[in-house]
Amino acid sequence: MSGVLALRGVVVAALRGDAGLMALVNAVEDASAAKLTPPVLMVGGFVATEWGARGLHGLSVRVPLILSDRAEDVTRLDSAAARIDAVMDALPEEAGDWRIGTVQLASARALRGSDGHWTMPLDYLVRVSRVV
Repeated sequence: MSGVLALRGVVVAALRGDAGLMALVNAVEDASAAKLTPPVLMVGGFVATEWGARGLHGLSVRVPLILSDRAEDVTRLDSAAARIDAVMDALPEEAGDWRIGTVQLASARALRGSDGHWTMPLDYLVRVSRVV
């Protein structure tokens, strides 16, 4: 299995398996959430680039997550972002044939639409290497 698909499965399962996060959002959706009622967390398309060293095959994977909420107050959005950060920091060490290395928040933004709804894109950078 590719490192991107293996990592995606682990990330989605970890997010859905976190009771604290699931108490703050209606769903963690592994695709477009057009039919879901916010608050919702959408898992975007992972983008991978190769990296490695002699004898080591690795991927640097951009993991985009998007929180969406209709609340005027940002308290729930902020709490959900904190839970997501905790889940990402606690990812298991392995994803199939891949070992998960560094996980870091690359960027986060808080955007308020003209309708007053909040969107918070969170981009994580995760490095994985093939276990041989």
